[in-house]
Amino acid sequence: MNGGNDNRPPRGALAVVAVGLLATLVAAWLSTDEPLGSAAQLEWIAKAPLPESAAAAIPGGGEMRLEEGEIRITEPNVSGYRLYRVSQLVRFEAGSAIGQGRLRCTMDVPDPPRTLVGHTPGSRASYPRSTGEGKELLDQGEVPNTVLLEFNIEGGELASLEFVDVFDVFTTHPGLTVSWDEFREGAQVWQWSLPKGQPQEPLELGFATVWRTTGPASARNSCTVETATGEATVRSAGELVLDRRDQ
Repeated sequence: MNGGNDNRPPRGALAVVAVGLLATLVAAWLSTDEPLGSAAQLEWIAKAPLPESAAAAIPGGGEMRLEEGEIRITEPNVSGYRLYRVSQLVRFEAGSAIGQGRLRCTMDVPDPPRTLVGHTPGSRASYPRSTGEGKELLDQGEVPNTVLLEFNIEGGELASLEFVDVFDVFTTHPGLTVSWDEFREGAQVWQWSLPKGQPQEPLELGFATVWRTTGPASARNSCTVETATGEATVRSAGELVLDRRDQ
């Protein structure tokens, strides 16, 4: 028997520490899109551009358009589902009269019973996320390199998808916030509150969603800016048609 002082912590304290560490790891996993454990790597196997929209004049000066749109798709799983990502940028030219305006962008997909919004652990697979109270869009930082999707593949329930090939950042301008509309089947809606004044440089705002489908990979995007002097709308739509080698 050891007659000296036993400086080891009691077993109960060790159990509390272990539970605390486990809770911390679970919270970290739920709050990130980066794979923290094992997940099947899923590749984009085909892509197609979304057409650039026509420019729309903004009341009071300036113009806007949709640019750099793209659809990317994965191979199917054993149930015949594929994941596809739709992304696009809305661009305001420098000096546009959009100060303290509101921008609303809607992404619609066809045949909602066959096409559903994808999910990351704990949220929709849509970017940018809603900014929290007292937060700005800039606080979301860079677009994640990869995202973790709930998707049955290779005996697992999680798939890791590359995201670094989409736009680099959600914005470079301070003073913007963004929120999501309530869930609606077959659609994702973002609303940005725009900062004061006219942008001294072009203002670009990127948005993207991953969808799960057994049908065609297609989408319609529309963005409307509303200011005290009026509103302007731009639209783009397209579909990724697979050739027989990818089907």
